[in-house]
Amino acid sequence: MFKTVSVIGGDLRQLTVATELYNDGFFVNVYGFNMDSIPQTVHNTIDIKAALDSDIIILPVPVSFDGIYINTPYIDKKISVEFLINNLNPLSLVFGGCISPGMSDTLTKKGIKHKDYMLRDELAIRNAVPTAEGAIEIAISETPITLHNSKCLVLGYGKVGKMLAKSLDALGAKTYVSARKYADLALIEGHGYVPLSVSEAKSRLDEFDIIFNTVPALILGEAELCKMRRDTLIIDLASKPGGVDFEAAKELGLHVVWALSLPGRVAPVTAGIIIKDTITNMLREEV
Repeated sequence: MFKTVSVIGGDLRQLTVATELYNDGFFVNVYGFNMDSIPQTVHNTIDIKAALDSDIIILPVPVSFDGIYINTPYIDKKISVEFLINNLNPLSLVFGGCISPGMSDTLTKKGIKHKDYMLRDELAIRNAVPTAEGAIEIAISETPITLHNSKCLVLGYGKVGKMLAKSLDALGAKTYVSARKYADLALIEGHGYVPLSVSEAKSRLDEFDIIFNTVPALILGEAELCKMRRDTLIIDLASKPGGVDFEAAKELGLHVVWALSLPGRVAPVTAGIIIKDTITNMLREEV
């Protein structure tokens, strides 16, 4: 039975996870945060080795930006990934966001059970809401026009694309959505948006005020960017390496916003609750 939890590193999302798990009856340690940021309900430990002895270890998203140090934005003191792994309780269950293949391999070789909560569908689906809201916030702040009556193109109709198209349509935008699959195009039409095949979308790029990309592959290369109006705003929501040729866009004078990790930026408390709920689901699967 899991009794103790240590939340190590991260931002307000992880502090929210700590608070929510405390409310669920866990004894919660936190490490890697300054005193002013820590909720009074959780226990701040200054002993990293004690923190690593817990039944459950929760690491941030991403666990590490460089593969060398744990992501700890609240403190200057660095915690190396190597030190963390070497001092983990071998019986602990480790959760992290975007765990690198190298770290995963090392944990596996040491026999330490670990899970990546960012790979869960329920988290991705729920994160689509703050992602869509964040994208709309950017669109409003970065353009001199209203979304109402603007002509918007959403590239891709996955989890984020569906939520974003729904939100844009609700705000009165003329919403076009591009997808590869015929089934998705039929669904787009059924939801009341204008469906475009990939080739149709690429041939009509000069029509749109705002283009949102949700496809995690290069879809707006130099050839596509050359077709666009210079006053078009491009918001890329795709994870690295993104879906836009950023160098070409810069040379062409296009306005591109690469909006990574929006849930943690625009709604960190909500994003933290989503992470906590996902971890809780994963724990239930362990029982």
